[in-house]
Amino acid sequence: MDRHYLPIVTTFYYSYNRVAAAPYNFPTGLPVQHQQLKRRKKLPEKTRQKSKIIRCKQIIPAVPGQQAMDNACIVCHDNTIVEVGPYRTLKKKYSAATTDLGQVTITPGLINAHSHLNLSGLYNKTRDGEGFIPWLLSLLANDYRTTDFSSVKKAAISAQQQGTCCFGDILSGHNLHLTDILDELQLHYTCFYEAFGFPHADAQHPSIPYRTTPLQRISGAGHALHTTDPDCLRVIKRQTRARNLPFSIHLAEHQDEMTMLMGEKNSFYNLLKDRELLGNTYRPPMKTAVEYARDLGILDAATLAVHCVHISDKDLNILLKSGTNICLCPRSNLFIDVGRAPMEKIIDSGISVSLATDSLASNHDLNLWNELFHFLKTIERDFTLEEAVQLLTINPARALLMDRELGSFEKGKIFRYGVVPEEIVTYFEKK
Repeated sequence: MDRHYLPIVTTFYYSYNRVAAAPYNFPTGLPVQHQQLKRRKKLPEKTRQKSKIIRCKQIIPAVPGQQAMDNACIVCHDNTIVEVGPYRTLKKKYSAATTDLGQVTITPGLINAHSHLNLSGLYNKTRDGEGFIPWLLSLLANDYRTTDFSSVKKAAISAQQQGTCCFGDILSGHNLHLTDILDELQLHYTCFYEAFGFPHADAQHPSIPYRTTPLQRISGAGHALHTTDPDCLRVIKRQTRARNLPFSIHLAEHQDEMTMLMGEKNSFYNLLKDRELLGNTYRPPMKTAVEYARDLGILDAATLAVHCVHISDKDLNILLKSGTNICLCPRSNLFIDVGRAPMEKIIDSGISVSLATDSLASNHDLNLWNELFHFLKTIERDFTLEEAVQLLTINPARALLMDRELGSFEKGKIFRYGVVPEEIVTYFEKK
């Protein structure tokens, strides 16, 4: 399969009963015909075969401070970006064949910084909108440890067709084959091999199959502060730091997590205890999740804190000072009914923020455009189209430490792209 295939035209229908009760479902394909334009000069045939010019109505580079470019193009050689700029100028400078994408707006390939592709087989099998414990029980009732790899592949292909080129996914020893599927589809990834449990059998020497290939990597992660041995979290963070890999953790997702950390033996605590997941070593830190993470030494610019629904102004300041990246999953939070993150404060704080979908066990799809549109409709803050696109491109690329290769249209980076749905373009035009 050509890793730079053009998205397939798909059609969806949108229904809206409550916010995000169903996906927004934009057409995400490319309704254009490609036209090979006549060149003034010809390079040697061998060079021409490796070079190309991609032209379209509008390009959003996703470079902070740069505006969208109209009637622009991207010059690539061997799928590496050579130059980005006005088509009228660059068509005279380069003699490569031109592919005209037509009247569309394109962005760098989208990056889903937090997903659980292994749960794709649980689509429509979990409780929606009833709270964390009912959702978790429905997840456990469906044998979540058994991965339906055909569903994984189907979900990954669908996301790829919608413009996603890279995943920040969660792995365990039960589903390592997942990376083979991503390799087959020529998708990029940083997969986080996640530690879980008290006490962790290998707390001092976690058996994580690290992989440091630039665009197909396996790193380490902790599930959450209330479910993972703190010594194990420290060790994994040291290991990922030494390998220049990112570290991921679910942080402050639901209220039971927060009260459990403060010593309350709530329903979630009892559920973990009954299933012998806490062992005899769990001790509540009597701190907020963010304070505890700081004291464990796991917050820095290479940490991705996922969810951050229940955080205070003090917590937010800790995250800002540490340089921690935040990944928001607003539709997943709504699906599980764990609350709404203080999105306005998080964005305005200056913290680097990404949007992600989480899993098909807690969302209606893995379409990042749908995630963005829900976010825009529910946040009480204005965005430009350029700012919004960065939540799906350069920000997650930085959080995953993949911004040297992905996340923006800049010289030397790999050329991947997505097409902005017309509904989102129209949304910004009307503002």
